[in-house]
Amino acid sequence: MVVPALFVGVVSHEGSRFTVSQGPTGLAHSLSTLIADTQVEVNTGDLLDHATFVVGKASVQATLTAEERVSRQWAHYLRLPPTPRRLANRASGSITRGWRYLRPPKATMVRRLLNIELSHLDLMRRGLASGAAWVLILEDDALSPDLTDIATGLTGLMATSPAPSFVNLSQSFTTAQLGIDHLLSPVAGAAWQGSLPREILQSGRPVTNTVCAILYSAQFLGELVMALDALPMEPVVPIDWKLNLALMNVFEAGAFPQGSCWLVEPAPIRQMSMEPAAILPR
Repeated sequence: MVVPALFVGVVSHEGSRFTVSQGPTGLAHSLSTLIADTQVEVNTGDLLDHATFVVGKASVQATLTAEERVSRQWAHYLRLPPTPRRLANRASGSITRGWRYLRPPKATMVRRLLNIELSHLDLMRRGLASGAAWVLILEDDALSPDLTDIATGLTGLMATSPAPSFVNLSQSFTTAQLGIDHLLSPVAGAAWQGSLPREILQSGRPVTNTVCAILYSAQFLGELVMALDALPMEPVVPIDWKLNLALMNVFEAGAFPQGSCWLVEPAPIRQMSMEPAAILPR
């Protein structure tokens, strides 16, 4: 059995509007032509056992409440000061929560969130089983406008010593929008090896910029999967928040290596679902 250097997993589904990501011209397969010893797997299956997992009105409300609770935990974890804007956003969130209690989303929302979570976990486990030293998990709306830049940059990241635990590669939100600027500092001795000017930053505590595109070291990913498995399946929360909750638990347990959460700025991967007006490649 040939052990790949890099495993790339793509989270997708059959009805996706980003089906291009599943094929040979998608980001994952394109990277495999530029980075030696890369294994690609695309997950489009429905992994949810619908016979045993029944979603009702109570499940929907539990999901909405849990998401709000974790978002507040995350703000506290980031040590965000209670500025007037954040207090206004919190008040707005409470109003929205009340409205969604009266007009809740359909139960399919919960099933969709859980299926996305199961797909991420499935690909993480496949990546670990492959024996690859690095695992890149992409959602199907991940796109890079410069393949050579990201391929060369990824190769450089994977050769860095000491290696990071994980690297955020998506520009879904700005660091200011995430409220993490106060946690960031340049990584000494590390430089982006791609063709475009980018900076590699480290965070004093693990943070994420959505789960659109994250590069994990296999060593840390094994610990992360155990932390995710330790969390209850219900109430269901979006995988972004589930990952944040797991990272908070790992950090607060003192098990996260200092300075090993990295971000590439500006990020080399765009999250196309955040750009509804964008024209998708054919």
